[in-house]
Amino acid sequence: MKTAPTKIPEELMDGYTMNGTVKINHKYRDDIGGEKENGEIRELYTIDKFNEFTQRIEKKEWSYYGPTDGWLYQSLELFPIKNKNVLIIGSTIPWYETIALHYGAKKCTVVEYRKQKSFHPQIEYLTPDEIDNEGKQFDVCISISSVEHDGLGRYGDPLNPNADLEHMENLKKLVVPGGVLYLAVPIGVDEVVFNLHRVYGRKRFHKLIKGWKTLIGEESPAFIKNDGFDNVSNGVNGSPYQPVFVLQNEDITFKSTVF
Repeated sequence: MKTAPTKIPEELMDGYTMNGTVKINHKYRDDIGGEKENGEIRELYTIDKFNEFTQRIEKKEWSYYGPTDGWLYQSLELFPIKNKNVLIIGSTIPWYETIALHYGAKKCTVVEYRKQKSFHPQIEYLTPDEIDNEGKQFDVCISISSVEHDGLGRYGDPLNPNADLEHMENLKKLVVPGGVLYLAVPIGVDEVVFNLHRVYGRKRFHKLIKGWKTLIGEESPAFIKNDGFDNVSNGVNGSPYQPVFVLQNEDITFKSTVF
């Protein structure tokens, strides 16, 4: 059975460290199959769980990522998604798909490594290969604590120092020109915590959002209050804090009136 890699190959080290300018720390998890395949996880994807989450979201409660959800609620009120087709990157519980439908999304398509059956007529689950093959585009994308894992092998993906940057570039093909991305990644001092996640600071964050117009960004109260890239303290559940950035696809191949 395939297992997640435990160390970075020497030939990839310069890529992960941005030529020695980014620190590497080590914490390990193997999330290939395992918990993602057991019945307990799959039982979370039910209409009963959806209804429970809806009640919590109506009260603006937070889930796993704590205040990130509060910032997302604010962002969705400033840039509404009513009647829009929404792409969601990653899902361990159907929390963000429930948020999207609560805020009026027409349909949610969720991209997740594992195969997942839908439990709701407005929610569709696809693997990365399926989304690439279908050639769909979406008005909106919600990516909460997802892109920082790309290329680290934790979920069975191939090791690739620039997979996160390539992911963001690929999203420009999936989100229509003028469409909006609600993005949250760990923010602080640049770091790769292998094989868990990346932390984005001054060196890498602006590479990550290159080609996206910032609608809500570093000037937001959330970013300033939490010391932005100088933040080195842990946030919720042991990860750095994750403010929500609202970004617009700047591809000007044709003019969009989505927002």
